Amino acid sequence: MTDNLQMWNVPNRVLFGAGAATEIGSYVDDLGAQRVLVVTDEGVRAAGVLDPLLDSIEAAGKVYEVFDGVQPDPTDTVVHEAAEAFEAADADLMLGVGGGSSIDTAKAASIVTTNDGHILDYEGSGNVPNETPPSVYVPTTAGTGSEVGHWTIVKDSETQVKEEIGDVKLLADLALVDPELTASAPAPVKAATGMDVLTHAVEAYVSIRRQSQTSALALDSVEKVGENLRRAVGYRGDDDEALGEMARASTQAGMAFNGAGLGAVHALSHQVGGMFGVPHGLANAIILPYVMEYNLPQVPELMVDIAEALGEDVDRTAPSAVEGYKAVRATRRLADDVRIPQTLAETAAERDAIGQLAEQSLNDGSLTGNPRRTDREDMEGILERAFDGELHYEAKLEV
Repeated sequence: MTDNLQMWNVPNRVLFGAGAATEIGSYVDDLGAQRVLVVTDEGVRAAGVLDPLLDSIEAAGKVYEVFDGVQPDPTDTVVHEAAEAFEAADADLMLGVGGGSSIDTAKAASIVTTNDGHILDYEGSGNVPNETPPSVYVPTTAGTGSEVGHWTIVKDSETQVKEEIGDVKLLADLALVDPELTASAPAPVKAATGMDVLTHAVEAYVSIRRQSQTSALALDSVEKVGENLRRAVGYRGDDDEALGEMARASTQAGMAFNGAGLGAVHALSHQVGGMFGVPHGLANAIILPYVMEYNLPQVPELMVDIAEALGEDVDRTAPSAVEGYKAVRATRRLADDVRIPQTLAETAAERDAIGQLAEQSLNDGSLTGNPRRTDREDMEGILERAFDGELHYEAKLEV
């Protein structure tokens, strides 16, 4: 591809708004489907989140089966189980409902249903030869943005390494985003997934592959998270606006990084999650300020934009490196307010694995978007600070 050409892929349709879940039946009919496989997890099913969707499918005269075997950080084994369930149900539409793990499982399983071999045979970008079945993806958290992306993450059950698979064939025929479905998520889940949204937006905004449209979406998402995450985490049935704005921020940030890519935060969090089972959103939330601090010298003006979007009072006439540190401060303050741990030492991650985590991160596709070049020593340094909680923004702000 010529260097000055840019690619940006988005779903065919996005249906957004409170009550959107009750419209799923008509869209299943539009897609010409008769039998739906719903891919989800036991928690979503037990919470009754599926009910409005299933009722709408039944009202449209369609048949469904539910596969609820999704686990956090889905493995290749679970993906193949979901694909087998699709075939056993003689389904003709894949409906992923849940957090990123459920939607990623549905995407990956859709590959296996129409392509031979093992799911990990398709690791990388653009390696899926055959079209996948019609698909609808419905998030139940304001977090991953997976419903509008063309990537899926599958953990190798043997190596415990998360592998990325990307292809435009994985874009949903419909992304259905209903903020009401996120209401029942526990506060810690809202906090971690909300910080995941911020991570997507920040990394897309500073990515070397950023574009004008992705930057606009990313920066607006940063602002929405800054204004609404605290309220969404404290939701007690009395702030539907906060849920709606977080859901919108999540979808927008997903669109942004789908075009602009990500960076070192994701390259590291994929390894921490794969090796130690630290939830993806939580790993991102902890690592984010340390990577922002590392990247600041390369993109100080962009960090000033982020600081302002997060509500900081910035002085555009002052040195941008100093003002940009306010973005780090605001990010840490937000994480503290929603009770995100400050260090990886407070998770299941082990400090002795820093070298291995850093080495593995260098092979992660997310790293290619990072604005500042990194090597193993750099990644080890970021991880060491993330374990120790060493941020130096207060001193920098006094310069």
